[in-house]
Amino acid sequence: MPMQYSSADGIGVFTFDNGRLNVGNMELWQQFYHHLLDFEQDDEVTVGVITGQGENFCAGDDLKEIRTEAWALTATRWDRLLWSRRRTKPMVAAANGYALGGGFLALMLMADIRIAGESLQTGAPEIAYGMGGISGATRLGAHIAPVDAAYLALTGEKIDAQQALAMRLVNEVVLDEKTLSRAMEVAALIARHPRQAVQTELDCLHRGMELSRADAMHYTDHQYWLSRKLMGDGADTGKEAITTMKKLKEGEGDE
Repeated sequence: MPMQYSSADGIGVFTFDNGRLNVGNMELWQQFYHHLLDFEQDDEVTVGVITGQGENFCAGDDLKEIRTEAWALTATRWDRLLWSRRRTKPMVAAANGYALGGGFLALMLMADIRIAGESLQTGAPEIAYGMGGISGATRLGAHIAPVDAAYLALTGEKIDAQQALAMRLVNEVVLDEKTLSRAMEVAALIARHPRQAVQTELDCLHRGMELSRADAMHYTDHQYWLSRKLMGDGADTGKEAITTMKKLKEGEGDE
């Protein structure tokens, strides 16, 4: 299967596994979409990690498939369903090597936190093949400075890990052999929290960027109290949360 999925300890792991370059095709995006549904519906999983098998994250879509009429007219565009879906759980990316085209889309749209290996090469080269528009699909100008978004979108140039860090496309740059382990560490920090609270926070984070300040405040207030009710709005809820965090700190050997 070109897209693998497994879960353990509250973390779901998505792995591109489609040859040396992990190129995207309709079969891969279909599997990714169905794995995502399973991930979101699993009450035992709080957070996801997305990575690539081998040296590359995902080098983009198979251009031969894209150029066929079947690709353009297929009844179900699994890639579009995937990119347009509003996720209900956070994702952490562990990206080495190429993250281009469809891989760049996955990095931008499927990951809230991004850990890059030193070998990362990312960007949107499709413009060179007459296929513009990725900056709109990713809402790139809303995530990074407009001048950086324009450079990536209009030149089609790849950028390396340090450039991606400077543009705030990624959170950290680590050695390639530590990319996945670091992403798992970050995911574990998220997975230790109540799932309902994590999902509420992610929803408010995403919607807050789309709403006015007043609407965002109103929406957050509604979601906060709804989350409290779902978790059990008893008088001891706050005390229990503090006790839990203290135990976690003691287990980590708080310095």
